Amino acid sequence: MRITTRLRRDVAILEPDDRVTVETEPQLTETVRSLIECGQRRFVLDLGSVPYIDSVGLGAIVGAYTAARRRGGDLKLLHVRGHNRHLLAVTRLLTVLEAYDTEEQVAASFVDGSQVPA
Repeated sequence: MRITTRLRRDVAILEPDDRVTVETEPQLTETVRSLIECGQRRFVLDLGSVPYIDSVGLGAIVGAYTAARRRGGDLKLLHVRGHNRHLLAVTRLLTVLEAYDTEEQVAASFVDGSQVPA
């Protein structure tokens, strides 16, 4: 799996291009860990190109969310559709993780609703 990372203001947007599963979880976890070590606190995980998430992938997403929150930041989701939306709804993670349909909406949520100063 390749994870494209780009910045929009002070928000790191992570765009994995494959399944988030037991095989690919270490890449996501390492990417988030490296960014946190560099001082990054705000994350968006764009699931638009992720066709499938397994239980280990869910754990990686929760771990990334927890790591960001421990450091005063946040992780939000973008383009959560189909099977992935159903999975996150059934596991009730959508009651914890914020999900947005457009990049503009998620970027505005950090400006308007974040506890971390801009």
